[in-house]
Amino acid sequence: MEGLRTGEVLLYARRTAPGDRRAAWRLLEEALVRRLGLAGLPPVAREERGRPYFPGLPGVRFSLSHSGPFCLCALAAGPVGADVEAVRPRGEVLLRRGLTEAERAWCLAEADPWPRFCLLWTRRESLGKYTGRGLALPVREMAVPLPPAEELDGLRFRSYAGEGWAASVCSAAPPPANVLWLPPEG
Repeated sequence: MEGLRTGEVLLYARRTAPGDRRAAWRLLEEALVRRLGLAGLPPVAREERGRPYFPGLPGVRFSLSHSGPFCLCALAAGPVGADVEAVRPRGEVLLRRGLTEAERAWCLAEADPWPRFCLLWTRRESLGKYTGRGLALPVREMAVPLPPAEELDGLRFRSYAGEGWAASVCSAAPPPANVLWLPPEG
């Protein structure tokens, strides 16, 4: 079995049934079969704060996410965090409490601020997953680079977006240029 190369980060996504919380795990299993030739999902353990990992594959890290009809899986040779969000309007309070002044201005520069909000939110979620600490409160104090910047404090961020979704990945290595969309299950 060939492992992941040093610095390698892969990002897989799929449309799925809304609310299917196991879809991201099935996507992870398919990514492992495709990239590493594994026969299935290896045993998973959890770190103290809950971040999952493969005890038998120390050179393979992963991050999972799902939102609405989308699921996302990042595979990497080192720590990685990834998040996807279905873009939809949310309460205005999130713009005030969840963003810095500069971020709020960046979002409100568009007629519809929610795609940009989701992009920033996925950057924060991906950072929280990368560190294993989750979302720290207050959320706006979790520093992430404001696009188009993609680097902050030695970490690399990349964001992706399409019709109805936004996603981001955070890692020490350069994130992939694109998301590999897999066909729907079945």
